[in-house]
Amino acid sequence: MTGQQGALRVEARAGAESGEIVLVDTHAHLDDPRFDPDRDEVLARAAAAGVQAVITVASNLASARRCIALAEAYPRVFATVGIHPHEAGGAGEDDLLQLEELARHRRVVAVGEIGLDYYYQHAPRPVQRDLFVRQLDLALRLDLPVIIHDRDAHDDVLSLVEAAWQPGRLRGVFHAFTGDADMARRCLELGFYLLELALELATD
Repeated sequence: MTGQQGALRVEARAGAESGEIVLVDTHAHLDDPRFDPDRDEVLARAAAAGVQAVITVASNLASARRCIALAEAYPRVFATVGIHPHEAGGAGEDDLLQLEELARHRRVVAVGEIGLDYYYQHAPRPVQRDLFVRQLDLALRLDLPVIIHDRDAHDDVLSLVEAAWQPGRLRGVFHAFTGDADMARRCLELGFYLLELALELATD
């Protein structure tokens, strides 16, 4: 666990013990150029609304560097590093080495956004799976949580997560979860959080 992760946990725990609700936006893309004209105002509005921290999530190496720069510039912003499945086709060995170096930055709190996307399939499925496994391994080695993207790839995502899972070590969130109730139960049993839940409930 990094010092930044520890600080976030201590703050959240203190808030819980005092009865205060601690709001953290765990999935923003503040490095998007569309925020350039009013990024300061966006963060000010978030703070005024009670959001105490924002995690800005990367999609590739360039995005990861921008996220880290933002985390260095804004005290309440934290960064992730990761290569999105859409970008998997262009990721080589050197990219993974650079990703690990970036992941060790003191303002990085997770590996993400990583996973599989079989809906758009901008990269071949085997390439996506290999990159996902290697980024799960990176998160385990650095003791960082993960932010998982899963679109139309439920079975493969879950099987790869289960294969890599180690008690108390592989943890994080499924972003924009759209699996069924059985998958939700399994993810929760593994200790993951489910975000932007759009659960497909089975009916009798």
